[in-house]
Amino acid sequence: MVQRLRILFAAAPFLAAFVAFAAQAQVLPHHELRVALQPDQHILIASDTLILPEGTREIEFTLHRGLHPASPDATLEVQGSDGWLQQYRVVLPAGSRRFTLNYRGEIYQPPQQEKREARTFETTPGVISAEGVFLSANSGWYPQLPGMTTFSLTVETPAGWRAVSQGAYQEGRWQETQPQDEIYLIAAPYTEYAADAGGIAALVYLRQDDTALAQRYLDATRRYLALYQNLLGPYPYAKFALVENFWETGYGMPSFTLLGSQVIRLPFIADTSYPHEILHNWWGNGVYVDYERGNWSEGLTAYLADHLLQEQKGQGADHRRGTLQKYADFINAERDFPLAEFSSRHSMATEAVGYGKALMLFHMLRRELGDAIFVQALRAFYRDQLFKRAGYAELEAAFSKTSGRDLHNFFAQWVEREGAPQLQLEQPRARRTAQGYELSFTLTQSQSGSTYALSVPIAVTLAGAETAYQTTVTMQDKQTKVRITVPGQPLRLDIDPEFDLFRRLARAEIPPAFSQLFGAERLTIVLPTSASADLRTQYQAIAQTWQQQPGRRTRIKWDNEIDALPQDSAVWLFGWENAFLAEMLGALPDGTLQEHGVHLDDEEYPRDGHAYALSAGRDGQTIAWLAADSPAALPTLARKLPHYAKFGYAAFAGDQVSNLAKGSWEATRSPLAQAVVQEDGNSMDVPRARLSTRSALAAP
Repeated sequence: MVQRLRILFAAAPFLAAFVAFAAQAQVLPHHELRVALQPDQHILIASDTLILPEGTREIEFTLHRGLHPASPDATLEVQGSDGWLQQYRVVLPAGSRRFTLNYRGEIYQPPQQEKREARTFETTPGVISAEGVFLSANSGWYPQLPGMTTFSLTVETPAGWRAVSQGAYQEGRWQETQPQDEIYLIAAPYTEYAADAGGIAALVYLRQDDTALAQRYLDATRRYLALYQNLLGPYPYAKFALVENFWETGYGMPSFTLLGSQVIRLPFIADTSYPHEILHNWWGNGVYVDYERGNWSEGLTAYLADHLLQEQKGQGADHRRGTLQKYADFINAERDFPLAEFSSRHSMATEAVGYGKALMLFHMLRRELGDAIFVQALRAFYRDQLFKRAGYAELEAAFSKTSGRDLHNFFAQWVEREGAPQLQLEQPRARRTAQGYELSFTLTQSQSGSTYALSVPIAVTLAGAETAYQTTVTMQDKQTKVRITVPGQPLRLDIDPEFDLFRRLARAEIPPAFSQLFGAERLTIVLPTSASADLRTQYQAIAQTWQQQPGRRTRIKWDNEIDALPQDSAVWLFGWENAFLAEMLGALPDGTLQEHGVHLDDEEYPRDGHAYALSAGRDGQTIAWLAADSPAALPTLARKLPHYAKFGYAAFAGDQVSNLAKGSWEATRSPLAQAVVQEDGNSMDVPRARLSTRSALAAP
């Protein structure tokens, strides 16, 4: 049973043994912080005793310019400033390596909306308010020195409040003895829930008492800590905490995650986004990222969390197709960049490369080396780089050493180059031989630029066989003529049928989806003239918001201003009253869009009280329809819909726009799946045979 009281946990013994061999050659600066918070007045009162490495006499640090520091044992020199941060210089007396700073002042920069393409986020560098406290290094709430640090933190809060930071809560203070990039301070009127997760403290901090919700996350914490410790090695911190924020966020910090109130109450989060945040304590908050050489952490975390959980359900290929679909929909020559230049996500395009391409890099590496070596290399990388900054070079070294192979060209190809290979298949042919059947075909890399070295998976459907013959073709040139002997009459050839390669998908491989509109270079939004005044106002507001997305040409037209839908752009149709609704009706599967509602997944969703978004393909063009009967539902629908970008259809209920259905349409036939021409010149259009079952990634 979860106890609503503060329980003190020490780091597990195995953790202490594990970090003993994590390299920490240098002695780090240490903060002994004592803080009092006055949220109603936005005030921070603090005293920080800094203990510097031996031999350090001169340092520079930054602090919020409104905090006015003074020191009883050191002289401060004011240097330059940058925004709300003030820089100071301190010279210590000979033989001294510690000094104290006392400071107080106001930090109050309430969360502000930030638009990123069609999505809206709230961000703040730091805020102390009656709703809650959020302070990071960017807030300037403590003296920040260059490089990493360790710390202890004692916090005085109002009655009923609790403060959270990284590390362990022991003897009335938060403390962390392992190197940290920055120090966080979160506080609010929290109820704490705690449980043991194999010697690690599983904690939940909620703004309202909710035992059932807390238990869901405590159980998930136990489950995913066990999964990743078994796969990768011991968890590097004393606790993992779910902390509820007072605005909608999805932040991952060392040893805790800060999620918004709405987010944590979504029923699927505990088994989707939550394990992703737990895993970041191995990648990103355990092994730190050297951002100047590329952020590998997001892709590796996405592969071992988002992808792995889908793979465990037998849906790995679907997840990879969705990943490649994002790249195809959001990346063109102007938006592309190498993985080595990715630092953080700030758009659909940066996500498609920094998360998606990196995810596929690790998948291809796993396929190349095998599961056992792949896991061993990850463990070695984690063990050797824990609490250090690492880049792709260190990953390459770990995988090369573990596998006994020189992987420099593999990493250079996928990390240093922008772009993706694009494959074409020329008509496969079969010939009877003394050994059985010979299958011949030609593979071409049609992308501009140099050739990629590829290991291309193929599947051959054989006459009378339920399971396909599967093998891999090595491709080193722009065009490769392949001849292989197969153990039966080949009827059909599929190239990369499970989307194991990072490549640019052919349009016919991609089902219609909202991402094709959010990522379109040209877009036309058609508004319904005959809708009510309130609906017209809301539809126009959505159109104008989406029109502001940078890097895209967007036209807004009322349906009485045009005689036909344009052919040179993707098209959004808004409203049940749209004069071009018949165009959407003809492009959708029969029976989907009806006069009084929508039919999806064998369910009827009546027009009254519901909102919809449907996409469809029409002669190589993507068109989509968005509609609601209630004007009040439309702003929320517009805000939510970009989060459904990978889907082709979605239905929602009420003004709160609760999702009822979502899914993807079937893709049209891929040009990389072709019938095999026989010796008599004929071919048979047959379905692909069953592919061999794969096991999800697991500890050897």
